[in-house]
Amino acid sequence: MTRIRAFLKDETGTGPIEFVFVFPIIFMIFTVSFESSMFMARHVMFDRAVDQVVRQIRLGNYRNFTHQNLKQRICEEGMMINSVATCMNNMKIWMQPINTGSFAMVAPPKNCVDRVQDVNLDEPPANEFAYGTDNDIMLLRICLKERPMFGAASAFAVGMSTEPDGTYALLVNSVFVNEPG
Repeated sequence: MTRIRAFLKDETGTGPIEFVFVFPIIFMIFTVSFESSMFMARHVMFDRAVDQVVRQIRLGNYRNFTHQNLKQRICEEGMMINSVATCMNNMKIWMQPINTGSFAMVAPPKNCVDRVQDVNLDEPPANEFAYGTDNDIMLLRICLKERPMFGAASAFAVGMSTEPDGTYALLVNSVFVNEPG
């Protein structure tokens, strides 16, 4: 009986046991906090890059831009990305004029880049990307897919909606007017 009593009174090793229980929770809170702050920083940088490019379009500095030029300008505008090529491959731009007679807008698609398919470097069809004419109000929707740093579990824990391929989508909408001439 004395051995059992001595074993029950022994308190050596209690620190590591507490550590084993507490460390995973603290580490998960840290990774989720870090992932959400990086998500917010990326989204702010992406939104700013789109705003800078749209401002240049409104001022008339980008007159004859193409779909690929627009992507490249946005990616070069100081975003937190690995490379411009990666950014361009993970971005989808949808742009259409708004009918000012009825202000009826075509709803932008909810889908982003499909990573399963090969990247198409050609101009998208007219129902996805139209340049509009002078004085047209243009609606621009840009989607950039980013991969979570710590996997889909941390993105899910933060509350970000993940795509089927494990990425999350950064969405930016903008409106501008095509300047005449």
